[in-house]
This record gives sequence, C-alpha cells and structure tokens, in this order.
Amino acid sequence: MSTKGDHHTVPLSVLLKRESANEKIDSPELVHGQFNQSKKGEDFTFVKTDCQRVMGDGVSTFSVFGLFDGHNGPAAAIYTKENLLNNVLAAIPPDLNRDEWVAALPRAMVAGFVKTDKDFQERARKSGTTVTFVIVEGWVVSVASVGDSRCILEPAEGGVYYLSADHRLEINEEERDRVTASGGEVGRLNTGGGTEIGPLRCWPGGLCLSRSIGDLDVGEYIVPVPYVKQVKLSSAGGRLIISSDGVWDAISAEEALDCCRGLPPEPSAEHIVKEAVGKKGIRDDTTCIVVDILPSEKLAASVPPPKKQGKGMLKSMFKRKGSDSSSNIEKEYAEPDLVEELFEEGSAMLSERLDTKYPLCNMFKLFMCAVCQVEVKPGEGVSIHAGTANCRKLRPWDGPFLCASCQEKKDAMEGKRGYLLTHT
Repeated sequence: MSTKGDHHTVPLSVLLKRESANEKIDSPELVHGQFNQSKKGEDFTFVKTDCQRVMGDGVSTFSVFGLFDGHNGPAAAIYTKENLLNNVLAAIPPDLNRDEWVAALPRAMVAGFVKTDKDFQERARKSGTTVTFVIVEGWVVSVASVGDSRCILEPAEGGVYYLSADHRLEINEEERDRVTASGGEVGRLNTGGGTEIGPLRCWPGGLCLSRSIGDLDVGEYIVPVPYVKQVKLSSAGGRLIISSDGVWDAISAEEALDCCRGLPPEPSAEHIVKEAVGKKGIRDDTTCIVVDILPSEKLAASVPPPKKQGKGMLKSMFKRKGSDSSSNIEKEYAEPDLVEELFEEGSAMLSERLDTKYPLCNMFKLFMCAVCQVEVKPGEGVSIHAGTANCRKLRPWDGPFLCASCQEKKDAMEGKRGYLLTHT
C-alpha cells in the first residue's frame, strides 16, 4: 500500500504505447484505387501504404503515391519509380519527431529528385519522365512535381485545390524566362518558310517541358527541382486525384471530380480515365490514381458529396501556418476545419530550396552532401550558397554542403557550367 508522497513511475514502453495509440486514433484511413488506358506503355505508378517512419513500431506510418509519365522510352520512369522514395527518405535526418519529420519533407523531396536525376543521367540513357509524388502522413499531404501531370485536392468542405504545378513551356512564362536565361532556346517547331507549328519547346531536344527527371540529350536547363506544396487537411478529410496529362488535356479538375462523385476510389479512377478518353480518344497513356482520406471513425466507401460553396469560400478555406501557430491560446480559439497551407515553393535554385531555418546539426550532417548524402571530407564540401549574393557572409563551416559532383550539377542547372559535357 502506498503512503502519501510515494511516486508511481510508468515504464517508458507503456508511455510510448499510449502515445502510439493516440497517434493512431488521430490518423485518417486511406482508401485508394487506380486505372490506366495505355497507348505507348510509358506511364507507371507507385503505391506503398503503411510505410514506417519509425522502424518497428508499426504505428508511425505514412503512405506514398507516385505517377511517372515517361517520354522517349520508359527507362527514366521505371528508374524513378524504383529509386525516388529511397532517395527522399535518405535525405531526412534520423531521430526526428513527427512534426520535425513532416517539416523536413519538402527539402528531402528536392534532394531526392535531384539525386535520382543525377544518378539516372550517369547511366547515359536518353529518356525522361514527369513525376507527381505524394506523401500522406496523418492529415498532412506533401506533393512534389515536375512536368505536366497534376494532383488536385477536394476537401470535404468543398472547393478544388491544386497541389502541383504545370511546367509546360507553353503556359509557364516564368519557366520560359528561366530556360532562356540559362542558355536554352524556346520556340515552336519550324517547318520551313517561317511556318511554326505545335507547342513551345526547348531547343535543342524539342521538349515542351521545362522540368523533368532524365532527358540527358535535351540540356541541363531542363531541371529536376520540383515544385513542392504541403497542406494539412481538416479532420473531415478529402479526396486526391493524381493523373497524367492524358486526363488533364481532355477534362478539367471540376469535370474529373463531378464525373465520379459518390463513387469509391477504384471505380472513380476508371470513370475519370474513360471520361477523358471518351472526349479526345486514346492519344496518349492515360492514368489516374484516386485517394480518399477519411476520418477513421467514419470510414466509408467514398467521400460524401461536399456542400456547394460561394466563390469566396475557396480562398478563405486555406490559411497559412502562422509563426506563432503553436500557441495554446491560438489552438483553443482557432477556427476549426480549415485546410492549412504549411509549405509552398517552386524555385529552381538549389541554394533557395536546400537552405533551412533549422539548426544545421538537426537537418544535415555537417560533412554530408545535401543532395546525394555521400560523406564529404572537411574542406572539400562546397556551400550551397557559393556563388550567391550571400556568399560573402559565409564562414567555412556554413552549410548545407554539396560534393564536387553535385556542385557541378547545380552550376549546370543554373547555366554556369556544361555538366552534361563532362558526364557523357
């Protein structure tokens, strides 16, 4: 019998189990489906659920959905499908808690994309691929994309949210300016006599995209640095649609959502593909993945039809995470059930994408390349900021650092050096 003043200790294992149980209760249920109609056989998908963030605990899980639309052969799409996830995870420092892990994802996605591109190009295979790569951890959805495949979100509250960028030169003026500033030429196919046809393309090579993985023969200004968007859904959940350009060339986001309203993910993906093919025919590989993110206590076959919202609702539904959002007072009185925008960045500059507000020791090992994760000997690493406006303020130990090979790749992407000439 205990006396007054006795303290009962709870074993650490019990506390961890309690924390894991609470995390599982707070996490959504994911239901997914996919469908494809193939013409060239260059579209590939990657789906992996219940990946373990903390190995062995069986609870701290996340899910991954990837769509790879290859061109000039399937080699780049297949290689990216097989290697991208491992490269992203390798760029996340160990021993992070859940919030830190989620915060590290955008930078790790950039590093993973660039490493995958660099490794594939070293194989000298002249193929390329678009990538839309989605990681769902709890209610947080992180999307990294290059090319013209897209990911859209319909929250349970209604509205449409675009989680990817379109890197077609035809519609992206900012990317056209970047390509020409880096030494590329942008123009339409010239059939002779001054007649130009088709979409805007990058020359040499004739690719109509400004970002991809692979494309060794096109030019280093076609970069693999992804646009990254990260949002946190409300506890009501929502639906993701990830599709190749074969869908979006034929139907709008609203049409894709409406044509499968009330259906489970598998038949929804089929309906979307058939709706697109029915409008324009099977001109290209047409692939769709549908993911429903559902409250665990209300697991259903599909997301219920959202309420119709006014024009101003979409803008007010999404809020940026404030710098003091961790305040208990703010949490207590915060407006519930809003989709929260955590991160968005589309710059093609690695010095902007791999920089970090976190302490260096927490985000990158001091003598480790921030892209390929190889060990860099003291004095051999090149700061990610070298050659930028901030380089004069740098100290020798200011990172993150790049190895010599990744620094060459960075310079080439920025139009400073002919990386491909030295690696082919």
